Amino acid sequence: MGLLWLWSGTQPLFFMPEMSLDLLHSVGIPDPLQWPTLIAASLLDIGFAFLCFSRLRARPEIWLLQLLTVAAYSLIIAFRLPEMWAHPFAPLVKNLPIMATLFFLYQSVGDKK
Repeated sequence: MGLLWLWSGTQPLFFMPEMSLDLLHSVGIPDPLQWPTLIAASLLDIGFAFLCFSRLRARPEIWLLQLLTVAAYSLIIAFRLPEMWAHPFAPLVKNLPIMATLFFLYQSVGDKK
């Protein structure tokens, strides 16, 4: 999970910033807020990556916060970019097993307390 978060935090910012900014525009983020939003979302994802590799991964809240973040990203995309439902690489559908995994991690870590 940590590698997924690390990639999702670095790839848009460092390798595809123009495409990322276009997507933020498409979901309704005003032009002056697009760069700050991109940076904040990238830092959040990178932060999740570091949490996955840290001792804090034993805390259920870490996994729940990740689950809620993926759910929020998915809802924004589903309603603001509905064409993603028909995308050939199925970015929204792929979020379902990611959320299931995060829920499993949340439960399994929480069960140990």
